[in-house]
Amino acid sequence: MRCERVAEAEANIGGRRLALTPTPRRPPLPLDDSPAAALEPAQRVRLEAILARPPRERLDALVEQPDVALLVPAIPPDAFASTLLEVGLQDGDILLVHASDEQLVHLHDVTSWSGDELDLDRSLETLEVLRAAGDRVVLRWLRGADDASVQTLFSRLAVVTADDVPRPGKLDELDLGPPFSLDGLFTIWPRAPRHEGFLRWVLTLLFEEHQELYLWLCQTLIWILESEVEHEAFGMRERRLIEHGFPPPEQAAEIFLPVEPERLVPVTVVGTRRSAEPVPGGEALVLAPPEVPRSAGFLARCADRLDDRERLAFRDALERLSKLVLSAERLDPGRPEDREIALRRAGRTVALALEHLSRGDVALGAALLLERTAVDLFRKGQTLLAELPRRVAALRRDGWLARIPEAAGLLDPELRRELEACRRPRPQRFAGLDEEGRPRFEPYASLAEVDASRRALDTIDALGRLLVDGLGLPERFTREIDLSGLLPSSWAEVTAGDLLRTAVVQGVVRGSLRFAPVSGRDIAEFVRRAIAQGRLRTSVRDEAVDALLARLPSGAVEPGSAGRAALETYLRGAVDRLGDELGAIDPGSAPDVRFVGGLVRLAPEGGRVGEP
Repeated sequence: MRCERVAEAEANIGGRRLALTPTPRRPPLPLDDSPAAALEPAQRVRLEAILARPPRERLDALVEQPDVALLVPAIPPDAFASTLLEVGLQDGDILLVHASDEQLVHLHDVTSWSGDELDLDRSLETLEVLRAAGDRVVLRWLRGADDASVQTLFSRLAVVTADDVPRPGKLDELDLGPPFSLDGLFTIWPRAPRHEGFLRWVLTLLFEEHQELYLWLCQTLIWILESEVEHEAFGMRERRLIEHGFPPPEQAAEIFLPVEPERLVPVTVVGTRRSAEPVPGGEALVLAPPEVPRSAGFLARCADRLDDRERLAFRDALERLSKLVLSAERLDPGRPEDREIALRRAGRTVALALEHLSRGDVALGAALLLERTAVDLFRKGQTLLAELPRRVAALRRDGWLARIPEAAGLLDPELRRELEACRRPRPQRFAGLDEEGRPRFEPYASLAEVDASRRALDTIDALGRLLVDGLGLPERFTREIDLSGLLPSSWAEVTAGDLLRTAVVQGVVRGSLRFAPVSGRDIAEFVRRAIAQGRLRTSVRDEAVDALLARLPSGAVEPGSAGRAALETYLRGAVDRLGDELGAIDPGSAPDVRFVGGLVRLAPEGGRVGEP
């Protein structure tokens, strides 16, 4: 039998005969080092002060310490990893040289996985940095890593065969590099040519200095099932991440659950100034994470009212909260930009809750920071935002968008982007376009920004009621209004503002607000009546807005409501654009313009109109 043959086989390595078994136990990896000694109280205070600095200053300060070899292993593993990520792994030799096994394993955990799969390129990028810091640094990582993680890495780097063990049939199906052997017993078949240099180096190091571990690794690589060990390695990594504050996404997502409405009632006084996130006592190190982000606005102003110890405790709580956000949003803990996104989201959402609960009172907000937990404040801030996607869902389920879904394409670009941003289960505000022209979103930083989104939704709701219920936009308007031969030629280029401006021109010229074609003569007549000195007459603008509002069905938008005010503001802006578009037209001639079923649009030549 195959297993019996392997069990009987022996390897003569380094003058010792070692039995081969299909499931060997991993031997220890002895290194000429010793566990770091516990810090003295004065050393802990000094390290705490160093960790309170920004990452680059933190690194520079550690380099200058005479006892750096004692201080570095005492840094919490995630603070160790985040410092290196911020300054760049290549610049962190002083940390890597003195790092503990746990710190090195955590660094590899956060930098080497993509979802539930080992990212071989990123893993080797990290290990090459460890290698540059010294052979012993890589060996300490090997010593600290679990069996499944080591097996997963090397199974992705190579296939191992032995002469007395039948070769797996899949070997011929793989794209493998030229084989090599270090001992004459095991044959190594590289799977990733670009990483063959690292593979040869680490196997040679183990073969020459740690032969028992080399033998164990080669034996297990003959027998392991790659998918099983990777699944086990992912589970081990997930458990370690939980210990460092990164729970699974499903568990972390609980911070986004809304709170009961009664818990959102603003407060007028906070009875006891106590820290809900107490500073750890005893010998525990008080970690100082990054400063409270200034972009958090109201939160930063409240934190400035705390004393040093209180601010330190809150910053620690905010850092822990950001890890929950990072996990819940499935961001990558190995990318500094993702950590920054999570920290900004955590801080700004807490700021919303503080501003709401304190009604903008900074002193009261500072007291709330000590009386409420960061997670509680985050959930309350998220509850304030949860209204936005609910409103969008109602519009699509019961509102005018349910009757004419295609009309969403008529919204002006700004309103359309607000609608898309607010429909997200975890809404963020639209913050412009990136360099590639894609929408960019940022967490809400203040109640004023949330109110702006509410007003945008009010405008969308009221505008749709005006178009559909007031002015009678046809349900199948894209079919009933023929665009062939007209400008623009696609409904993607037409906005609600164009429809309303067309209706206003009809109202001024023919006395009736309607979606009907207007001719060049109609525009010339409109210019004579409504334009003065290149601008729309204020009286015409006001009368047009009143006429449009009068077309709203009774009860559609209540007078004095936020929706009514938002609609009036939108209508004034839309109608005022008639002056911008038509102010330069000579009223003595009819412009040669083409229209889309009655939409006011100018000729395509640079926005200028020509003679007939």
